[in-house]
Amino acid sequence: MSAKGPPSYASAVCHARDLIIELQIQDPAEIVIERIAPYKHAPVRYAALEGCDGRMVRTNDTAIITVNSSISRAGQRRFVIAHELGHVLLHPKICQIDEVDSKQTRNFGHNQKPEELEANYFAAELLMPKVFFQKDVSGLEPSWASIRSLATKYQTTLTSTAIQFLHCAKEPLFLIASESGERKWFAFNDHVRGFFLNDSFRVHGYTCANELFDKDITQSRAKVPAGAWFDSFDPNGKECITEDSMRATGSPFVLSLLWVSEDI
Repeated sequence: MSAKGPPSYASAVCHARDLIIELQIQDPAEIVIERIAPYKHAPVRYAALEGCDGRMVRTNDTAIITVNSSISRAGQRRFVIAHELGHVLLHPKICQIDEVDSKQTRNFGHNQKPEELEANYFAAELLMPKVFFQKDVSGLEPSWASIRSLATKYQTTLTSTAIQFLHCAKEPLFLIASESGERKWFAFNDHVRGFFLNDSFRVHGYTCANELFDKDITQSRAKVPAGAWFDSFDPNGKECITEDSMRATGSPFVLSLLWVSEDI
């Protein structure tokens, strides 16, 4: 059974912020998700799971969150727990049994099921509360170098850290995930005005992202023609945006940060 209607970013984020206030958390180091989940009647265990990263099983007012014991990265383990806790708190009448894999936790686009997207946004805000994260983002240039540094501090995944960076940034920013030469999902912040992605889902040859498909390099940053990504611009024109694209280890996606300059 799925939730009805579009996903509610605001509701998911507000639930996470309310929990931070309830727990009187004063520092990111206090966000020990393995303790927060049991506090909300969702104890965490680790076990071998087939075909998924995490599972939540709910009975009445109690849930059990199981994390795949083969996950080696702390950021991914923490996000799986926070994601499943999001279902426990946000979706009491659905998701009595939920399984999540890496493609879901790495997808913040609206092609996700609404409840999965809400759980992702809840997890991002819980692990990286804007009240702390905003201060760390202040003055940082949009880049994967900045995002990696923040992910290390908060012990979070690169994708979720990029999403939180996007929503805290003062500049118009897009985050686009592509796979096998095609755009799979995207997100943007409230500062974006008048920019629309091309109708074609194929990634243009002039982009940094295109350089990373089936090649050994894992990151590329450059000024690229605005028309390579956006509608109403000439792909051969002189209007440029900054693109920083990377392919993370173990991820199927090439992730592209698009920084829209004020002069276009």
